[in-house]
Amino acid sequence: MISSCFKYSLLLFVVTPSLSLADKARFSDFCLSMAGQWQGTSAKLKQKPIQTYVSAICSADRRQLMLSVSRRAKHPFSETWWFRERGESTFLIYFDGVDEDKSQSFSLYQQHGSFSLLGEGELNKRPALIQLRFEPKETGWLWLQNVQYLDDDTDRYLFYRGIEMMPVEH
Repeated sequence: MISSCFKYSLLLFVVTPSLSLADKARFSDFCLSMAGQWQGTSAKLKQKPIQTYVSAICSADRRQLMLSVSRRAKHPFSETWWFRERGESTFLIYFDGVDEDKSQSFSLYQQHGSFSLLGEGELNKRPALIQLRFEPKETGWLWLQNVQYLDDDTDRYLFYRGIEMMPVEH
């Protein structure tokens, strides 16, 4: 058990050198930066991009952020990403109206204008380090969802999905 924890801690240190220069971010800054109506394309690895709309609501106390991702994919439901500040961590509940709800705890970092949420969880029934990265792009954001599976020897994050978030033009 201890050697397993050490292995994962060492792995986290080895694969996240760029975050060693990152600072812990304030959730309120992240919340305010994401708030708004966004549009763009969304795609998973080896899939055709689809038009996507993201509605992001930051609570009045700036401790909760709700992202609703509407997509035209295999089912008509939107995804909801509910982020909440919980002490030093950011807690996420994800639901899409089809699969069982998922929850995850993350650490929030900021570096050069981008925000990164890092947490250990499970994806595709495999233990994984999960990274949600929001990179500034022109007047919007590029939301990258990356994964590193802990049950293989890959020493880098793999692209899982990207969502372009540009302001909605009226």
